[in-house]
Amino acid sequence: MLLASPGRTSAASGGLVIDGAQIADAPLYDAAKKEGKLLLYATYESHGMGQIVAKFQADTGLSVDVIRLPSAEMFDRTTAEFSTHRLAADYVDTTDVTLTQKLADRGILTGYKVPDFNNFEPVLREGSGKWYNILRSVMSIGVNTALVKPADMPSKWTDILDPKWKDKIGFANIDAGGTSFSFWFFLRQRYGLDAWRKAAAQNPRIGYSAQPVATDLARGESVIVVDPIESMIAGIAAGSPLKIVLPSGGPSYGIFGGITSVAPHPHAAQVWLNWITSKRGGAVLSSIGAYSIRRDAAPPTVPGVAMPPSSSLYNIRASDYMKSYVPFVKDWHAMFAH
Repeated sequence: MLLASPGRTSAASGGLVIDGAQIADAPLYDAAKKEGKLLLYATYESHGMGQIVAKFQADTGLSVDVIRLPSAEMFDRTTAEFSTHRLAADYVDTTDVTLTQKLADRGILTGYKVPDFNNFEPVLREGSGKWYNILRSVMSIGVNTALVKPADMPSKWTDILDPKWKDKIGFANIDAGGTSFSFWFFLRQRYGLDAWRKAAAQNPRIGYSAQPVATDLARGESVIVVDPIESMIAGIAAGSPLKIVLPSGGPSYGIFGGITSVAPHPHAAQVWLNWITSKRGGAVLSSIGAYSIRRDAAPPTVPGVAMPPSSSLYNIRASDYMKSYVPFVKDWHAMFAH
């Protein structure tokens, strides 16, 4: 049964049309409904991913299972399962474009061009459709308002380097994934290597991924952190006394994903990609605080936070990411080693 909002979705002709745009023609949608479900290997924050999946299921009637891991673990699991012919995922993504490109190069991801393929900027999708930058989000400064006075609230990125935060600030490890690397790349490129030295001098709590950093903040083990905005949104939704600070010109990060070459439910996976890159998918992403691949998508909305236009975000070019990753990680570990 199609679970959809009246007036938003139409499947009367056998195809799937949402907000006036065709998500799937009749043959594709029929095949997807016969498969009935799909499995996503996803790295996006679990609270936000849950909202996206709920909307997709309601719009399409397809069932979705999600396995979520940090990017490095996702890459290792995917490659190990593929090499032993046990990969059950229909779709895989990471926050690290270099890892996603390796999945494509190894034949784990297959080319598929969504309906609006030619309307997306080339840097946002692999040339044959093996991966797409399906969404972008931003790094934020999270503050525990129960422990930080209003007068001490940070307002710009360099405020996190103030010595008053020594022993009280938290970051994720630079090689935790594209989210963390994007921040450390931004901090070094914008403010110089000395910014890293000042951050290391803070004796920060270092988490292996974004989630433990957010948990530390909610528990008061850190009073200020740098983490993806979705982690802060989830913490606020859970009742933690947190405030999101979003200085202008901050770093963004992407989620890069595609359909696997061994997908058990390839048609359902195609509907997923068509939907997430559609106008409807863009609206859903905006509603949870993320940026769509689409130029015509509205800016994200986050209660109490002025979200910047996409054009003002600090974006790492894939070529710079690939060139800088190894030496930057080496430098970071030498500087932040405890």
